[in-house]
Amino acid sequence: MRPLPRRLAFVAVLAMTLMIPGSAAAFPLTNCTLEITSLDIDGNVLDSATGGAADATQDDPFIVDWDGDVLWSGTTGDQVIKNNSWHVDVFGFPTPLRGGDPNDAGETDGQDRYDVSASAPFRLTGLFFVSGEMTGEGGSCTGSGWFKIAGDAVGTVPFFLAIALIILGAILIAVAARGGWLPGLVGGLLFGVGVAGLLVGFATLPIGSLTVPLTILLGILIGALSAMLGRSRTRAVGQA
Repeated sequence: MRPLPRRLAFVAVLAMTLMIPGSAAAFPLTNCTLEITSLDIDGNVLDSATGGAADATQDDPFIVDWDGDVLWSGTTGDQVIKNNSWHVDVFGFPTPLRGGDPNDAGETDGQDRYDVSASAPFRLTGLFFVSGEMTGEGGSCTGSGWFKIAGDAVGTVPFFLAIALIILGAILIAVAARGGWLPGLVGGLLFGVGVAGLLVGFATLPIGSLTVPLTILLGILIGALSAMLGRSRTRAVGQA
């Protein structure tokens, strides 16, 4: 498989599945096309989606089996994108999935199979919003959408990690109540990340793609408020 089609499809596969409000009516893909199909561990078809169709929304996400594969085929159409760079974001946050390619051969299309479990060192479940972009000389391709990795979040590494972050964050927030800004901010961050992780794992995102960043922000604000109240209480005691 040559570099450009692989980059295009990988960006689009992930990008089709997180940055549009939850009830968006379609899987948006700009300046390129993509068709994807997910297979379970036995090779049976689970789901399919097409760029521009009413697919990969929060209400009807693209279903993926962690132990299965995703088949894709895509093209940049009339665009020959050379010296390109690409990136994938999750809930608006940058990820290590980024890179570039000169595309000296001028390729515009391709197809391949993507092994889902190869994307992380441990099992993931839950609802995710992904966005991505590839730009370069000759054009660009952008996309976003929702995907759901099937399975029960309870018992997975992310589940236990989220619980640990919530507990540690709550402890630091309690410490901050005595007047410490650093434990308050760090504790609030950890608490927010932990809660956001559980919401993703249990596919409960009440305000769509904004749920994760706003939950983290709320956690930080709670930690800051705890520290602020603690410092005010300390001053009051000192002046008494």
